[in-house]
Amino acid sequence: MEDITIRELPIEKYHELENILEQQQLYHYHLNGPYSDRFLEINAEKFKCYMEKKPAFITYIAEVNYQIIGFTSANINHHKEAFIEDLFVTENFRKQQIGHKLFRSVLTWLEKQNVKSIELHVSTGNEKVIPFYENFGFKLTGYSLEKR
Repeated sequence: MEDITIRELPIEKYHELENILEQQQLYHYHLNGPYSDRFLEINAEKFKCYMEKKPAFITYIAEVNYQIIGFTSANINHHKEAFIEDLFVTENFRKQQIGHKLFRSVLTWLEKQNVKSIELHVSTGNEKVIPFYENFGFKLTGYSLEKR
């Protein structure tokens, strides 16, 4: 296995996420869930603007040879409630514990922030990842429904 680096990505470098965000968009789009089309609207600049509005936020990336192969991000609202926005690893690097390392990094940061709760969503069609989150102590609390 190649040397993998996990590090925080400062907000002024969010433009470096452009390629991996595109890969994430295509992955979710092909899940054919009801929200798939939303993922096609995300780009690095919109993501940066969204995160900057949060009281606290962080993004970690996984790199191999200076190429971003995975990322996770989280934010905290004014009530000290956290939301994990993303966890994504490119297909060629899955099943190598990279997602685990990224997720552990963001959870450690959130714990240091003394958050009251941590929430995340799993996209329709991506239910296979639920056991991953359950291994970290997360519990399925319900389903979200939307009418457009």
